[in-house]
Amino acid sequence: MPDSRPVTDVDAARIRAAVDGVRKAQDKLEKAVAQALKNGASVREVADLGLSANTVQKYGRAHGWPTEENRERFYESQYDRDERRSRGDSRRA
Repeated sequence: MPDSRPVTDVDAARIRAAVDGVRKAQDKLEKAVAQALKNGASVREVADLGLSANTVQKYGRAHGWPTEENRERFYESQYDRDERRSRGDSRRA
């Protein structure tokens, strides 16, 4: 079995900083995905930006999606959707 060799302080600091950067980037990604979903983007369209649909849904749910408005729009009929859009009503009151 190979002998154990310690990590230098400089290398350890570099690794810790990189790990912290990855965690922050992951959090930023999750919040950006969730915000896009809350703003009305479809899971499929967000996934086309480089994530799986399952991952998009997971990130969305972890950060408050779907909202009540998202749920209402999901269940509205095509007629209701067309009517809302013709009024220029992108958001419900």
